[in-house]
Amino acid sequence: MARKNVIALLIFLVAGQTLTAQRGGGQGAQATPGTPDVPIIGLAGVAFRVSDLDKSRAYYQGVLGLPEAFSTKDQSGRVASVYFKINDDQYVELVPDMKPGELRRQARVMFQSSDLKKLHTIYTERGLSPTPITTGPDGNPVFRVIGPSGAKLDFIEYVAGSQQGQLRGKLLDSRRISTHLWHVGIYTEDRAASAPFYGEKLGLPRGRDVGRGEYIETPNSDSNTETKYPRLDPNNPATRAQFERESMGAVEHMALEVTDMKAMRDLVQDRGKYTDLWVRAHVGNNRHWLMHLFDPDGSRAEIMETAVQPDSIPSLSVMLPGKAVGPPILPKEPRVIPWP
Repeated sequence: MARKNVIALLIFLVAGQTLTAQRGGGQGAQATPGTPDVPIIGLAGVAFRVSDLDKSRAYYQGVLGLPEAFSTKDQSGRVASVYFKINDDQYVELVPDMKPGELRRQARVMFQSSDLKKLHTIYTERGLSPTPITTGPDGNPVFRVIGPSGAKLDFIEYVAGSQQGQLRGKLLDSRRISTHLWHVGIYTEDRAASAPFYGEKLGLPRGRDVGRGEYIETPNSDSNTETKYPRLDPNNPATRAQFERESMGAVEHMALEVTDMKAMRDLVQDRGKYTDLWVRAHVGNNRHWLMHLFDPDGSRAEIMETAVQPDSIPSLSVMLPGKAVGPPILPKEPRVIPWP
């Protein structure tokens, strides 16, 4: 009997590994993505806090090419937030309330639901204490769940007559470097402890899949500050606070999908007047070409190419800088980007 149990366990583990491989178990996986067992369609967007709306507009609209769609106002008539359109279902929202030196810049992450009342009932039964369903400033019904480490997670259902509903089929600007928000990074102090929340409570397959091939990441740290120069020494007390702030801006990020990294790299370099270093593209551990851009307040946009690169182009390989097309610069040392 013991032998049969062992064999059964091995079969179960192999099957699980096969399923993970089919789904593409690493970051950026897109083959056979999981579908939530709750009425969630995908990511509706992400909101970043900014300190200077005009400077942020120049980046999100001027460099990323996302058209400004609409704004909301507070009770005093001041602009409370500005929405930039990625596609008919996904937006980047900017909230102009950032104070100098503040650490957290992600205001909220939005998930699109196909049946908000049903989702609210499920989350209430699972003990998540969702807020009551209200009508948001954009005209859509919405409720909020507070996640691990204080993450603000909003669940919305688009309705006719809302701001997004009125703009459906409009503002699909050809200047957009991307038409798909692929994933969002949500700061989580303890990833292991938060896994049951995102997997069992929210009902996301693998604790991350939200439908349409989109997903969330729950990092507690991130070193993607390599394009922020001069480099900061985390062991220097004089710059430690700034280093932590830059790192948090990399953690709380969004990933935009592109089909041609070189074309997009050259385009944003021209638009932003960036140096080769600021638009350095490299192959990540997920086997996709990656490029990291930062808004004026340090929030990261991870630009990620759809295609998975062959093994002949190892991780950390760097795309040749400049307009010329040539072979990538291959790494010479483990875990060390070879350029500059």
